[in-house]
Amino acid sequence: MTKTLKDYFKEFEDKIVGIEGNIVHNNGPVWTFDSPRTRILKHFRLIKRFIVAQQDLENQRDLWLTTVDLLNDSKAFNDEVKEKMREELLADCFEELKNLNNTIHLQLANKPDTTVKGNAKKANKPDAKFNWQGSQTELVYLIEKLYEQGFLSPISQPEKHWLTAQHFTVKGKNLNQKNLAKARDNNLKTKKGKPKRGEEIEQIISAAKNQNPSKT
Repeated sequence: MTKTLKDYFKEFEDKIVGIEGNIVHNNGPVWTFDSPRTRILKHFRLIKRFIVAQQDLENQRDLWLTTVDLLNDSKAFNDEVKEKMREELLADCFEELKNLNNTIHLQLANKPDTTVKGNAKKANKPDAKFNWQGSQTELVYLIEKLYEQGFLSPISQPEKHWLTAQHFTVKGKNLNQKNLAKARDNNLKTKKGKPKRGEEIEQIISAAKNQNPSKT
C-alpha cells in the first residue's frame, strides 16, 4: 500500500512525542547531535524527501500547504522546545513554498504560447504583485483588520505574512516575512495598537462593511 503524506506525518508525530529534554548552558539552549532539535529535524526530513520526490511541482506545492496545516493542528508540540521547533519547521515550509512558486512562475514565463489568444493575454498581463503605496506597517495593519473583520478566511499568523509577501510589494520593494512579523509586533506595542494612519484604514474597512452587511 502506497504511503501518503498524512501517513508520513503521523509517523513523524509518533516519533517526536517521546522526545524530551533540553541541554541548557548559561547562555541558553545548546543543541548537540542528539538534541531534541536535531532529532526532530532528522525525522522531518522524511516528509521533505517524500514531497520533493513528487514529479509534479503543483502537487509539491499542495503537499507543502497540507504540511503547514498539519503542523499548525498537531498536538505533538507539547512543550516550549517543541513549540519553537514548530515555528522553525513552518518557516522551512514557507521557504520551500517560496522557492517552488518562483520555479513555477519561471517555467510559465518561459513556456512559449504562440496562439493569438495567448499573445493577447501576455500583452495585457498585470503586475504579479500589488504595489502598496503606504508603509509596510500600514499594510500589515490592513491585512490584520481584514482577517479580524471576516473579509478573509482565518489562517495562522505565519501564513498571513507569507501570503502578504507573495502578493504585495511596498513602493516597489519586495517584502520579508520576518520584517512583517516585526511590524505587527511593533503595532501591538504602541499605545494605540495601530500605525499613524490606522484610523483611516479602519474607516475604509468600516465603509466596506456597510456595503456588505453580512460582515457586520
